[in-house]
Amino acid sequence: MTNAVEATTFGATSTTDDVLAGVGLKGKRILVTGVSAGLGVETARSLAAHGAQVVGAARDLKGQNCIGASAKGRRSQRRKLRTR
Repeated sequence: MTNAVEATTFGATSTTDDVLAGVGLKGKRILVTGVSAGLGVETARSLAAHGAQVVGAARDLKGQNCIGASAKGRRSQRRKLRTR
């Protein structure tokens, strides 16, 4: 294994769509944490837009309403998991 770092054209203004341009994720299931707000929402949206089946996890289900609205036309399920 090497510690080489590859140079990229991505920077502080890059979006998730920029990073995923040309990437097909059909048939991939991806877990995204923190989907109740911010980066988690944007990451889940972009991954789904590129064909991935996105499974989201959040501590608070109240904020997940925005995800259901952004996943138009896709089957979605919300479940509250029991904690110890």
